[in-house]
Amino acid sequence: MEQTGEVPLMRLPISGWTIRVGRGAADRAALEVYDGCRVADVCVTTALSVSVLRGAHRNARGGEPWALAWGQLPAGVSEVTARFTGGIRNRGVRHIPAVVIEGGYWVAEAAGNFAGVTVQAGHVRVSERLRRAR
Repeated sequence: MEQTGEVPLMRLPISGWTIRVGRGAADRAALEVYDGCRVADVCVTTALSVSVLRGAHRNARGGEPWALAWGQLPAGVSEVTARFTGGIRNRGVRHIPAVVIEGGYWVAEAAGNFAGVTVQAGHVRVSERLRRAR
């Protein structure tokens, strides 16, 4: 992915993960997601398909509990809500309005012990289990 000047990393306040907006091939918008120094995901805008829920993670075992999800906005959608849900021992639910980035991506995070996430973006609804961070 090419950078047009140095774009700073933006640290997410709850998970501590970082994101950066850049440009991909053909000057398409791109979102980079980092877990520390490790690249967790690079998502480049394409007209062929949209990954509404691109990634879903939670804290490493023994760490302070948090949940994080990110993805792409479908055409014509400007708002996304992430519903983080608990597991067997924690039945808690948190509805988090996502932060929209560059009009094409979104990210949402929450403090707490969660096991899954359901994302609502316009008429699209996608669910996934949260994967443990390394």
